[in-house]
Amino acid sequence: MNIFDPDSGLMRTVSKFTDCICLSLLFFICSIPIFTIGTAATALYHTVYRVLRYDRGYVFQDYMSTFRDNFKQTTPVWLIVMAIGSVLGLDFYVLNFYAQKGIFFQILSIIFIVGVVLLFLWISYLFPYMARFQNTRKQSMKNAILMAMVHFPMTILILVLAIIIGVVMYIMPFLMFILPAIYTWIQSFILEWIFRKYMSEEDRIAEDERNRRE
Repeated sequence: MNIFDPDSGLMRTVSKFTDCICLSLLFFICSIPIFTIGTAATALYHTVYRVLRYDRGYVFQDYMSTFRDNFKQTTPVWLIVMAIGSVLGLDFYVLNFYAQKGIFFQILSIIFIVGVVLLFLWISYLFPYMARFQNTRKQSMKNAILMAMVHFPMTILILVLAIIIGVVMYIMPFLMFILPAIYTWIQSFILEWIFRKYMSEEDRIAEDERNRRE
């Protein structure tokens, strides 16, 4: 087979690499207003799962249609996340300022750092869940918390993955234009293994059939 054939391993790799760059750029652009980050993350996960993993659809069309369709559902949820994160960040800043005044404030600072980590782990499930399942906002937030707790070893694995990606991005900032999609791609293998446990047998069969056919 010619290495420049569209179905060759080389060309498929180049295509996936290009798709990762395009998806990451779309994510950054759509996150610029700040209040749209939740919707941008939802669209990123959906497009990674559908296009990168199973070659169903097209990057730009799938991302933008998912962004548009989920905007009203995910934006209020992200605003709640932002509010919680802002409170945690402000408390940490104040406590860190007083940290040298005693062990009590140092302990409180550590507690708030743990809170930030827990918030990150929650949203690591939340927006992928909203990308894959139709549910109310309240139920989606609740289910994401429960999944993160029930599947704690996988949750820790997601945290380790995020730390590795963060370190790589810190060392090589130019990779920020591809790492969001790569992180989401790897994360999807963990989350889809979990999500399938909550799907009915009929839904799993239908999903597998769509992935094979399309």
